[in-house]
Amino acid sequence: MRTRPRVGLLVCGMLLVLACVARLLVGSSELGLAYPGLRAERLCVGAAVGVALATSGVALQALLRNPLAEPYLLGLSTGAAAGMVAVSLVAGGAGAALGAGLASGSGAAAGAGLSMAVVFKLGRRGGVLDPLGVLLVGVVVSTIGGAAVLLLGHLGGPGVREPLARWMLGTLGAEAASWPVVLAGVGGLAGVAWLARLGPALDVGTLDPDEAASLGVAVGRLRAVQFGLAGLLAAAAVAAAGPIAYVGLIAPHFGRVAVGPRHRPLVLASALLGAALLIGADALGAGVALASERGGRPIGVVPVGIWTAMLGGVVFLGAVRSRIGRG
Repeated sequence: MRTRPRVGLLVCGMLLVLACVARLLVGSSELGLAYPGLRAERLCVGAAVGVALATSGVALQALLRNPLAEPYLLGLSTGAAAGMVAVSLVAGGAGAALGAGLASGSGAAAGAGLSMAVVFKLGRRGGVLDPLGVLLVGVVVSTIGGAAVLLLGHLGGPGVREPLARWMLGTLGAEAASWPVVLAGVGGLAGVAWLARLGPALDVGTLDPDEAASLGVAVGRLRAVQFGLAGLLAAAAVAAAGPIAYVGLIAPHFGRVAVGPRHRPLVLASALLGAALLIGADALGAGVALASERGGRPIGVVPVGIWTAMLGGVVFLGAVRSRIGRG
């Protein structure tokens, strides 16, 4: 591996370590290692979900040859959320909508798959994926999915609306610590290893399909792998912690700054940054809660999805601004 990727990966690893230390030391009521078990639990959930979302983002960006692609913007996250809530309401009724039903990933996988199929179907022009068209269709599908979640929550009654609203902002608390977290973590690590192994093929796959095929890359099979992996990881992340936005955009964006465009080091850097981002966001949320409690107006831990949406919006605008006029 060249010098720049090595240095970049080292920096990403150091950021993850700093985020972990901050999360273990900062609590919503006091500083220090007062509740190491609870904080470590939230740290593990954040790491698992962050790796899954970042890896899904790398796969989607390589698949669409568009650095602006990511699970939330393309509707996978909100589609997964809508699928989970719908399955939970049908299976367990309103009282179980945010219990064991939402812990099941079957609805999330179905919702994410349906959203991705719609985006790919409507984002084609002349039988070829149009990067801008896919992005625009994805934004609309994401909006529809979010509206569907709100509608289902309203139909579920008062007992569902409030916990559903909190879940939609992203939760790394004890209620998220279930088998979907393990699935997101194991799936994320497996996805990192798989995409890293396919790194050279992904580099070639960013070329025109005919050029890539002439260089020996089975484009159809490669895209099927990327398609399935991105959808499953996004669904697992939503099942574990809710539809958290923009992690799949932020982590690969800064990963390219750190290690360059080659996919083998990029997927490793993105996984480290995705974990660091969610763990750091949770530490920041706990710090705000601590400050508010000491100020006499306790508000609780600020959900991680608020921070990622704010940072992701800035990153997205910057990326769009740099591409305006470039075709």
